[in-house]
Amino acid sequence: MSNKSSIMHTLNKPMNEDILNALSNLMVDYMEHHCKTYVMRLDVHLPKELQQNGISKFNHRFIEKEKNEGYDPKYAMAREVSKKGNIHYHMALFLNGNKTRSIYPHIKNAEKILLNVVGEEKKDEAWIERCDKGHRNGIMIDRNNINTNDLYEVERQNSYLGKTEQKENVKGKTFFTSRIKKRK
Repeated sequence: MSNKSSIMHTLNKPMNEDILNALSNLMVDYMEHHCKTYVMRLDVHLPKELQQNGISKFNHRFIEKEKNEGYDPKYAMAREVSKKGNIHYHMALFLNGNKTRSIYPHIKNAEKILLNVVGEEKKDEAWIERCDKGHRNGIMIDRNNINTNDLYEVERQNSYLGKTEQKENVKGKTFFTSRIKKRK
C-alpha cells in the first residue's frame, strides 16, 4: 500500500501507524488468497448498556453469517468514544470479490443481526451506518489488474479506523482484527 502520510493529509487527522500497518497487512494477506478482494466499511452503534458485550455478539454472528454465505469475511474494527460519550465501532470488511459486488446485502445482514442482538425494544438506539455519503464504499481490488486510484480509496476508507481522534478516552483495547490463516 502507499504512503500513509498522504492518507493522514487527506483525512487531515493524526493517525495511529500500528493500526494503519495492521490494516495494510490484512489487505495484503487477503489479496494473497483471493484474486478479487471487495473492501467495504460500516459503522456500528449500540445502546449504552450493550456497548461492551453487544459488539462481541454482533461481530461473531455477523462474521458467521457472512462465512455461511460464502464470502470468506475478514475484518478490522476500531472502537471510539464520541464527544457525547457514546461508544461506536468502525468496521472494515474484506470479502471474496468473486462472490459479491455490492455493500447492500452485507449491510442488510448487519442490520438484521444487530436487531437480533439488541432486541425489538432497543431498535431505535442501535443502527448500522453505511459509510457511503460523500465517498465510495465497496471497492473491488483485482490483484491481476490493480487500479492505484482504487487502492488509494481503500486506504482512505480504511484509514478512518486508524485516526487517533476519539480513541483517547476509550478504556481497554481500541482495535480488533481477524486473523488470516496462511494457506499452503
